[in-house]
Amino acid sequence: ILTHIINFFKGMVIGISNVIPGVSGGTMAVAMGIYEKIVDCIGNFFHNFKKTFAENVKFLLPIVLGAGVAILLFSKLITYLLANHAMQTQFAFIGLILGSLPFIFKKSKEKGFKITYIIPAIITFAIGLTLSILELKGITGSPIESFNIDFITIILLFVYGFISAASMVVPGISGSFILLLMGAYTAIMTAISTLNIIVLIPFAIGVAVGIIVSSKIIDWLLKHFYGYTYYAIIGFVIGSLPAIYPGFAFNISGLISVIVLVIGFFASFLIAKYTNK
Repeated sequence: ILTHIINFFKGMVIGISNVIPGVSGGTMAVAMGIYEKIVDCIGNFFHNFKKTFAENVKFLLPIVLGAGVAILLFSKLITYLLANHAMQTQFAFIGLILGSLPFIFKKSKEKGFKITYIIPAIITFAIGLTLSILELKGITGSPIESFNIDFITIILLFVYGFISAASMVVPGISGSFILLLMGAYTAIMTAISTLNIIVLIPFAIGVAVGIIVSSKIIDWLLKHFYGYTYYAIIGFVIGSLPAIYPGFAFNISGLISVIVLVIGFFASFLIAKYTNK
């Protein structure tokens, strides 16, 4: 029971991080030591279905519930914090990500190290940095304020869900920012906060399919190219950091930002240390 409760709260952290543009739920999953198992369970959910169904559900359900509860409960709060206390909020998540890096580096070397692992890290760092620059420059799609439901819109919502979910699975890439690039972030967040079921159902189906397909791919990569995949993850994570950095002010808000960054760092570091033994 304790394990399920812990996984529920880990799911909440993943859910909250997916709400914030620039922050990756995949990174948080890696930091908390459940990323590999998540992609393995989801990617192979229908493999030996009868044998593994109960075990997979026991593991995934608390995480999914935690993420869902966090998104529903905190979407308005996160919107408020980003609007009124952006620097402190972003610094807290920078701390969480920085605190996870020692664990991610440790995981990447579990099966040895090759100098060629640096190549995918450089490539994904460049991709992550490019996405960061796009976000910092405010280069996004034309914002959609709301959806008029018809057949084309339903297909579009499915595509939005599929693409954002696939990006959520990759650590270091923010599903929320991908929605911003497509111009759908505001409308989707509004639909979530107002529980607009007509919009959320096709979007959620797209999310589910996107998570399954991308998890299958990443699970295969981890099993066949473990070191290369983990160093690619490291590149994405480090390259995504500039997107979260909100600037700094030498005042009380800046002091609080530094404090929450340190708290976030040690919280993430200790969670990784004591939940991944």
